[in-house]
Amino acid sequence: MNIYLLLSCSFRPDNSRLKEIKESYESGQWKIYTYQKSSDTINSNFQAWWTIFNDPTLDSLEEIAVKANPDIRNAVARLDEARANIKLSASDLFPAILFNPSVTRNQLSQNRPNPFQTTGNQLPGVIINTFQLPLDFDYEIDLWGKYRNNVRAARHNFASYSADMNGVLLSITTDVAYYYMLIRVTDLKINIYTKALQTRKDNLVLTEERYRVGLITLLDLSQTQNDYQTIQSQYYDLQNYRNAAEHALAMLCGLPAYSFSLPKKDWNIQLPQIPEGVPSDLLKRRPDIQRQEQLAEAANASIGVYKAYKFPSLILTGSAGTLSRDVSTLLSSDSKTWLLGATLSLPLYRGGRNTALIQMAKARYLQTTAAYEKVVLSSFREVEDALNTLAQRKEQSILQDSIIKTSELTAMLSRERYSKGLVTYYEVVNNERTALNAQSIAAQIRGDQFTYTIYLIKALGGSWQ
Repeated sequence: MNIYLLLSCSFRPDNSRLKEIKESYESGQWKIYTYQKSSDTINSNFQAWWTIFNDPTLDSLEEIAVKANPDIRNAVARLDEARANIKLSASDLFPAILFNPSVTRNQLSQNRPNPFQTTGNQLPGVIINTFQLPLDFDYEIDLWGKYRNNVRAARHNFASYSADMNGVLLSITTDVAYYYMLIRVTDLKINIYTKALQTRKDNLVLTEERYRVGLITLLDLSQTQNDYQTIQSQYYDLQNYRNAAEHALAMLCGLPAYSFSLPKKDWNIQLPQIPEGVPSDLLKRRPDIQRQEQLAEAANASIGVYKAYKFPSLILTGSAGTLSRDVSTLLSSDSKTWLLGATLSLPLYRGGRNTALIQMAKARYLQTTAAYEKVVLSSFREVEDALNTLAQRKEQSILQDSIIKTSELTAMLSRERYSKGLVTYYEVVNNERTALNAQSIAAQIRGDQFTYTIYLIKALGGSWQ
């Protein structure tokens, strides 16, 4: 019974989180899971760059995403694994000490070999009891830096995972800001199209009345109806577009799409001022640059690890304890035993294995340095793209304001001419569509300004401060 209980023991932890997730989606009552250790790690390593927009709603969404987004928790868990790997690598620098108590009972064969045995004589059968309390240790002296370089590589890998976690944080938080801005810009367009729908509806009522009394042809009426239905269809497209962005935002915040809704509100957030001439040394903060730099350092340290395999290794072994045939004398001074030894291992021939390992390590180092160079070049491109686009959108915004004024004036004059019977409705439709497009483009330009401000922040590794 006791043996059965011992075999039933298990150190497998309770799988409570997996059960919680399963129960949440099966019951339809989703619970936000926050891991306090993740929050502590994030708070000490990341800057809340989104506060430059001074939008309380965005601030609250970012806080939810940082605490509940699964990708961020995944990155924190990978960082914890890398931290533990440093300890694992460092353990090779210390001796391994084991306490191996044992009890054996052994019967020697009567027919066992014996060089002093005469023909026909049989040795007596012997039963031997052995009780042993040894303290064993072994230790490889790190003569050539094999284990020291391995620890160095583990530390650089940890630093790369730390940068990777910051990269995930930056990516998630910029995505949250992007979809939030996209929703707000879409709301601006929806407001524009709501007013346009009301105008088209009024036009339709007027046109139907004029057609009823015979002042216009069926062509004018059909054009008015077609114009109203076209704007209505585009309005539904915007609503669908907003819903899709809202669902994406819900996922980023670690929430199911059905339980998340972002109410419409007046949105008059001003663009933050970007300083003239962003210094290039800000790029050093980019998580992807830091990550690739640390990966290159880790790959370089790994070369030293594999080079050490071509040289001799010295291993010290020892044992101390007690050994007795009877448990009553196991702790007596006469039962003590000890052993000391050293082993020198020389790699004379391994079929070129060590040389191949070194070549592979050098190739991996070249891969990481090439990737590092590519990331640096990409960062310069992304910053320049964002700065140039922002400058162009600023000029375009000024021009678009002028276009809106002239197009709205033209549309108003066309409606007046149409009400007097001077022109057909075709002219009204064209001019009102031009005015509507001008307003929609202006909203899109405003959205682009916010979007590329976010892209610039991401390209600089989080703000330009």
